Amino acid sequence: MRAVLFLMAALLIAGPCFAGEVAYRPGGASFADAWHRFYDLGDHEPELDDPLIRRGPAMVPAICEAVARKDMKYRRYALSALGYLRDPTAIPSLERILRDEGELDYFRGDALEAIYRIDQPLGERYVAEYGDQGGYLRLMADLISQGAVPVGESGLEHE
Repeated sequence: MRAVLFLMAALLIAGPCFAGEVAYRPGGASFADAWHRFYDLGDHEPELDDPLIRRGPAMVPAICEAVARKDMKYRRYALSALGYLRDPTAIPSLERILRDEGELDYFRGDALEAIYRIDQPLGERYVAEYGDQGGYLRLMADLISQGAVPVGESGLEHE
């Protein structure tokens, strides 16, 4: 059953991944190289979030500013980076996305996953609260409930 859920999650992730086409680059010159690598040089999907993760927790406020925009290009990968960076200051931004019923379910599911990676007890509370909703949000809640979302890994494709 776990393998089936994982396969379903992979297929959903392979589906629509872009909310829009705007390449937001907040944070000024200090993050310009990371944004350039994220938007312009990534050509292998599993590695798209790597430039943001490699830049580290200092980039969290800039990523949060970017993901607040529903038309952000590669938004799902930026949400993923927030989870792997495990910085609690990202939680309010992630909660706004999770709670917004106007968001697409896969962005809400990605926000739930990132919250869980940062703060497992809080993520589990949100699973209880949002786990009965449909689509990818429910799938992510089920995966978290089953212990199928690993925590503590770096998120980098090649370390």
